[in-house]
Amino acid sequence: MHLIDAIRGLIAWTPLGLPAFLFVIPLVVFSHELGHFLAGRYFGVKVDVFSVGFGREIFGFTDKRGTRWKVCWIPVGGYVKFAGDADAASTPDREAAANMTAEERAQSLLFKPVGQRAAVAAAGPVANFILAILLLTGILLFSGHTVIEPLIGRVAKDSPAAAAGLKTGDLVTSIDGSRITDFQQLPQ
Repeated sequence: MHLIDAIRGLIAWTPLGLPAFLFVIPLVVFSHELGHFLAGRYFGVKVDVFSVGFGREIFGFTDKRGTRWKVCWIPVGGYVKFAGDADAASTPDREAAANMTAEERAQSLLFKPVGQRAAVAAAGPVANFILAILLLTGILLFSGHTVIEPLIGRVAKDSPAAAAGLKTGDLVTSIDGSRITDFQQLPQ
C-alpha cells in the first residue's frame, strides 16, 4: 500500500513540482558556477567552458574571450572548465601543463597561488548563499508580512480583562502608551 501512495504522491507532485524543479535546479547551478567563473576571471584565469547541465549541448555561444557558454540536456549540474583542466571535474592536465608557455601558465588555475585557487573553489558555495539571501528577501518583499488586527476575541466573565472594561470585538490600539498595530504585539 505504501508503494501505491508513493506513486500517487509522485503523480500529484508532477504538474507543479517537475516544472519548479526544472527551473530551480538550473538557477542554483548557474549561480554556483557563476561564482567560480567570476572568481576565476577576477584572478586572471582563462575559462574554456561554462556549462549548465551535462551531456550533449542544446545550445550555446562563444564569447569574445573564447569561453563556450552552453546549456546541456541533463539539468542537474554544471561546470566551469578552466584553462589547464583535463576535464569538467577540474582535474589538472599535468602533461599539458608541462608544455605551457609562460603566458598560458599565467592564465591557468593550476599555477595560481593556493589562496586564489581556494577563493575560486569557495566562490561557488558563496554564490549559492547570496542567491538564497536574494531569493528569500524577494519572497519576503513580494509576499509581505501578514498583519492580524489586535481584536479581543472573547472576554471571560469575572476575568481581569472584564474588570478592566474590555469587551468582545474591542480593538486594542495601545498598551501602556505603546501603539499596537498587530495581534502579535499583544502580550501572551
